Amino acid sequence: MRIVGIETVRNPQWANFLWLRLETDDGVSGLGETFRHATPIARYVHDVIAPFLLGQEAGAVNRIAHDLRSHGGLRFLGYPTRSVEIRANSAVDIALWDLKGKVAGLPLSELIGGPMRDRIAIYNTCAGAGYNWHAGPSRARMAGQGTDDLDLQRSDPGRLAASLLADGIKAMKIWPFDAAAEATGGRHISAEALKEGLAVLAAIRAEVGDAMEILLEYHSLWQPPAARRILTEADAYKPFWHEDPVAMENLRALSELRAASSTPIAGSESHGTAVWLRDALAAGAVDHIHTDIAWTGGISEALKVAAMAGAHDLSYSPHDCTGPVTWVANLHLALALPNALWLESVRAYWQDLYPRLVTELPRIDAGMAHPMTGPGLGTELSDALLSHPQTIVERSTL
Repeated sequence: MRIVGIETVRNPQWANFLWLRLETDDGVSGLGETFRHATPIARYVHDVIAPFLLGQEAGAVNRIAHDLRSHGGLRFLGYPTRSVEIRANSAVDIALWDLKGKVAGLPLSELIGGPMRDRIAIYNTCAGAGYNWHAGPSRARMAGQGTDDLDLQRSDPGRLAASLLADGIKAMKIWPFDAAAEATGGRHISAEALKEGLAVLAAIRAEVGDAMEILLEYHSLWQPPAARRILTEADAYKPFWHEDPVAMENLRALSELRAASSTPIAGSESHGTAVWLRDALAAGAVDHIHTDIAWTGGISEALKVAAMAGAHDLSYSPHDCTGPVTWVANLHLALALPNALWLESVRAYWQDLYPRLVTELPRIDAGMAHPMTGPGLGTELSDALLSHPQTIVERSTL
């Protein structure tokens, strides 16, 4: 079974998303995905990966994953994290695993060893419609004063927590200090801005008490002195973790923050390769391992990362505030890996956006995600996406 075609799919309506399909000579296809910088990634796929990959044996997942970033293949050099090359490699790797599952007639979770559990708890990343969907210089749409989960972070966090609990969701991720970081470049937080961010935590605790776990996201926006001030004050509200509080390559500062805080540190969606984790663990910098498969090497790299975390008796939590293919792949991992903690999910995405983009999604019930049933990932791109007048499909073939 050889790879005879590589197809990329993108659409300016969702300009941060890039989907990839691998076609084989026996008619089986595999689906992958990555996120942000879709246009240059598509060019790299067709200009660099396609000449290398076309004609190769589709089942040789380990060799291809190795060659895509080794001296023997495309000769990627540098600290491996979230580059155009690594993102493109990630999409290819996810598609190869989807292919392998389809050929074997097994869901991905079965292919990587079988389920540890028959469902897994989700936590809600409190984004909303439009958050992270569009390319451009802005990091993401900041919260306003509307009524979706992103807006309610700022305008009515207690109501947001109560609505999640009503859906059976018992953990929420929020970022109440990001606006202050963007105002000062992360160099300083005023007493007033600190008070405003802490008021979000206080409102959640006042509304639902300790029934809701609070995960604090910082998006690596803070310099260490300001981060230390925030973490020290936020600890009083008993958050579950502090995620990416500083630039996550700054392992010395990260380990110092970890030592100073009573709350565990989570990382890192952007740097979460096995090489980064090796260095982070050696520095004593992280407690919860949190990595994005579409940014850091795909399923092959995730298996290495999760195994390394497990060897250190640490949990593994796949990141997803991105696309549906990554989310489905993360579910397979979370069901199969012994040290998986939970599944990151975005209520605004799986309830509204994702059904427009793919054919099948997991059932979410009482805050739990249930398995996919089809072979491989168990989902495909939707006809609505593929037939959309703005969808751009590019193909490279033998």
